[in-house]
Amino acid sequence: MDVTNNSKAPQGIHTMDGLTYVMPGETKSVRLNETLFSHAKALDFFDLEGEAEADELGKAETLVADTSELDRVKAENVSLLKRVAELDAELGKLKAAKPEETPKTATEVLAMATNADVPFMTFKAAATKLLGDKTPSKKDEIISALEELATKP
Repeated sequence: MDVTNNSKAPQGIHTMDGLTYVMPGETKSVRLNETLFSHAKALDFFDLEGEAEADELGKAETLVADTSELDRVKAENVSLLKRVAELDAELGKLKAAKPEETPKTATEVLAMATNADVPFMTFKAAATKLLGDKTPSKKDEIISALEELATKP
């Protein structure tokens, strides 16, 4: 194939034998395969005459990916998302069905103080709900505060 450089500067062209420089106005005979020819014809400053040689490696083949594993994982994800939605719905029903916990009165919390089966921290937590930030740290002080609260009108 003949390549003519129509520009005012030396130009390089990739050939099957490597990079070849063509001086301004010069014509060189070079070997181009179909791929190199398609690249060279995109350059306005080259005039190409002749036929390109066949690509030795041939044309690129379109690969078809095996998506069966991807499809399996997608199906599993859909199944898991459905299960999560079901569990969320079930949790919502359980929360709705749970009766509201009514706060204990001061008298009920005082009864917890004398019950040996009730741990101190359970008693203190119930007392804190009634007394708030002012809940004392000692059991006898908590009992006094609850008695005062219970006797308030």
